[in-house]
This record gives sequence, C-alpha cells and structure tokens, in this order.
Amino acid sequence: MDLNSLSLLYAALTASSLFARSARASRRQWDWLAVCTVVLGVAGAGWVLFPNIVGYVSGSLALILILLPTWANNAASRAVKQSRYGRAHFFAISAMLLHPSRDRRGLPRLFQALELSYLGKNADAEALLDRLAGEDDELAALAFAHRLRISARWREIKSVVERRDPLTPLTPTLLAVYVRALGELGHTEQMAQFMASNESMLIASGALELTLLALFAFSGEVELTRHVLGGASQGYAEETRVYWLAVAAQYAGDLVQARLGFGQLRTARDAQLRVQAEQRFRGLAHAEPELPPSVQTRAIVQYFGRSYLSKQNLLLSRAVPGAQRLLTTSVVAVNTLIYVYGSYPRLVETQQAFGDRWAFFAPEILSGQWWRCFTYLFVHANALHLLMNMGGLWVLGPFVERAFGRLRFCIVYVVAGGLGSAVYLALTWYGAIKPEDLVGASGCIMGLLGASCAVMLRAWLRQRAPIAKQLLFRLLAVVLLQVAFDHYTPQVAGLAHALGLLGGFLSGLALHEVVSTKHSVERLA
Repeated sequence: MDLNSLSLLYAALTASSLFARSARASRRQWDWLAVCTVVLGVAGAGWVLFPNIVGYVSGSLALILILLPTWANNAASRAVKQSRYGRAHFFAISAMLLHPSRDRRGLPRLFQALELSYLGKNADAEALLDRLAGEDDELAALAFAHRLRISARWREIKSVVERRDPLTPLTPTLLAVYVRALGELGHTEQMAQFMASNESMLIASGALELTLLALFAFSGEVELTRHVLGGASQGYAEETRVYWLAVAAQYAGDLVQARLGFGQLRTARDAQLRVQAEQRFRGLAHAEPELPPSVQTRAIVQYFGRSYLSKQNLLLSRAVPGAQRLLTTSVVAVNTLIYVYGSYPRLVETQQAFGDRWAFFAPEILSGQWWRCFTYLFVHANALHLLMNMGGLWVLGPFVERAFGRLRFCIVYVVAGGLGSAVYLALTWYGAIKPEDLVGASGCIMGLLGASCAVMLRAWLRQRAPIAKQLLFRLLAVVLLQVAFDHYTPQVAGLAHALGLLGGFLSGLALHEVVSTKHSVERLA
C-alpha cells in the first residue's frame, strides 16, 4: 500500500464521518457539510481523472479544511475548561482563519471576555458580552448565557429559558447554565425532571455532558461528580474540580469536606470561583443540612449515572493508564523491533532475504515450515506499512485489551491472524488461488476492529445504550470503506482483511468481556 492510497482512504473516512455527524446534528452545520462535499467530490473525481495523485490532493484538503480547524476548535475547548482563556483565544483565531464560518468570528472576543471575568474585571467582561449579545447569530445567545452566569443572575436565567423566548435559541451553554441555575436556586427536583424530559434534546444539542456536572453535584453524588470532572473527554482546571467536589460534598451533607474545599478556593486565581467559594464558605456557618433528594430524583440521577459510566466505558478513545495498555504497547514494540532488524540499515523497507524467510508462503508451509503461519504477522514490507498497522493497533488495542483482558486479547489477535493463514492454506492446497507471499499484521488489526464491533453490538442489545449504537455504526462505516479500498487496491490482501475481521468478530462474541455490562451507581458510594 502506497502513501497515495493511504491518503485517499484517510480523506474519504474523515470527510464521510464528519458529513454524517453534521447532517444528523440538531442544528444543520452547512459549513461543514460544504467542506466535506468538496473533499469527497475531489476524491471521487480524482479517482477517475488523476488516480496517481488523488490521495495526495484529497488528503491535503482534508488536513487543511477538516483536521486542522477541528483540532484548533478542540484545543480551544480544552483551554476553556482549564481556564486558560488566552490560549483559547489563540486557537479560536487559528480555527477562524482555517474555517471562516459565521459562528466562529466572535469566539476570540468571547474568550477575551471570559478572561476578563477570570481576572475579576466583571464590568469590562459584561460590557464586551453585551456587545456580542447584540449580534444576530448563535454567538449572541452564547454571550447572553455567559453574561447572566458571570453576574449570577440565576432567577433571570430560569425565567428566560422557561419563557421559551424564540429570539433566544437554547444553545448548549444556555441549557447548561439553566440546569445550574435550578441547582443554585435549590430546585433539584425540577432540575432532574427537566433533564429526564429533555434527554434527547440535550444529547442532540451536545449539552448533556455539560449539564451532568450540575445534576450530580447538586444531588450530592460526590463520586459521580468526580467521574465527570475526571472523565476521558474532560480536563477541567484543578480549581474548578475542587469547587464542584466541594459543592457535591455540601449537598451530600459532608460539611467538613465542603468547608475544606471552599476554604482552599478563597485564594483562588479564578476571581469568579474565588467569589463563589467565599459566599458558600460563609453560608456553611449558618446553613441548614441539605434535604436528601426525593426517591424520584434519586432514580433519575442514578439513570444518568449509569448512562454516563456506560458511555465512558465504551469510548474507544478513552485514556487508560499505561498498565492497562501494556500488552498493546508490547506488541507495537515487538513489531517495530522486528522491522528495524529486518530493514537495517536503511530502515525504508524490509530486506528481501528477511521477508522471504519469514513471510507466509503456502508451499513452504505445506512442506514443513509451519512457523510461517504466525511469523508473517510480525513482518512488514516497508515503513509506511508498519506505521499504518501500528497506528490501527494503537487506536483499537487499548480498548480491546481493557474490554477482554490480556489473555483474551491475545486470543482475539491470534484467531484473527490464524484464520487468514488457515483459509489461505486450504485454498492453495485445493488450487483455488495461486501461492503468494503475505506479510503484515493487517488481519490482526481488522480482528481488533471486529472484536470492537462485537462489544458495541452486545452493549446495544444489553443496555440499549445510544452511544453503543453510534459507535457500532461508525465502526461499520470504517469496515465498508476498508472493503471498498481493498477492492480497488490489488496489492492489498483483501481476503486476509475480511477473514481477520470475521475472526475478531466471532471471537469477540464468544469471549467474555466487561465493557458491555451494565454498571451500578451504588458501587460508587
């Protein structure tokens, strides 16, 4: 497989995935739809008109128009969670230059206002937000929500959302601020009921995870609050973590822990948190114990808790400690070392003699060299072949290792690769195909993909978890693109990929794993 083909696969996968997400979004993202259409159009036309460079062209477009602005947007969001608004301002400008949509033009000024609030300059921050709120786009609603949050006008926020003013769209930020306002005003039951009644809207708008923090904290669920603050997709600033854990402790009745947390924040760098912590610290001296949530509210909180834990458990991109990806790291290291040994000193491609000795070649295997059935899984033709396979292993391996454990991971890996060996041997024995050299861990990587599909299918059937269904269809989209790519790329052993996928899927269904099981919130207590 050459770089042109790999770039084409990357461009098609990236653009089609983003196109599907943008088309399904509650608010149609026309700018992203247009960009994806351009990339897919160039890829399709280039396949016919200039096949030798179509991958380079479409891949470059995907990199510049999709990957870089998406990365800049995500970097800005992470910086906001960490209260690093200057950094967020820089990335917002970068994203705006790479993808100049209407919704992004005012984001640098919004982050500037948030930085002013962080520094305690609330009057300047509110003045800037007032100017942004006068603009006629989604940014106006975003600025409006932040202005009310900064000034702690919780009753006004509650009134605005419940009036359903058509001039004020319910953006994710406004919904999150509204849920927090209900908690700040002591309307915990109404907060839980709102989230239960509007779960679909919160998911579609992207506001669900923003509201879960307030729901868990104001319900006194300390451990669930800790999970949200420390989840794989999070990354909150330490002062923010301390504040919300103290709020959760307060509503759980642990006033000692709450006082420690709020007391620690009385000297916080974040002026907003400093003021809020001071107010809560003083209020604890005369506060009555918080009433426990009603049975109905607690049931709603537990439902969202189970849903959140299941989602975090099913995320393929979930960050895991090094000990939980030890086997994946070891397999990557072994493949890399074998490649270095077999391609030394140039390291560009494997030496012919080394490949001939360890590759899968049916006549040699049938004559007694049985080890070739497995050694070929660790031999790669060139550096690009190695990087592509190890990239797939690095993405899928930790999830499969976490789901099945190390022993079952090995079984999935070996079955996926071994099934290809067995079928190729049988077909060669019966003369159905001509003998050919095979090298690479591609079948094993496809096996990990198949095992991941099995996990998502099981989670969907057991839990009816929406995230499992979403991830399953994304994985199936990857499978379809891989099949199409294999069909139009003669040098790729498409049959080995298909057999690896099948072997991984069947072994994933047969083996026990822990990811798709339903989690109990009570265990966190």
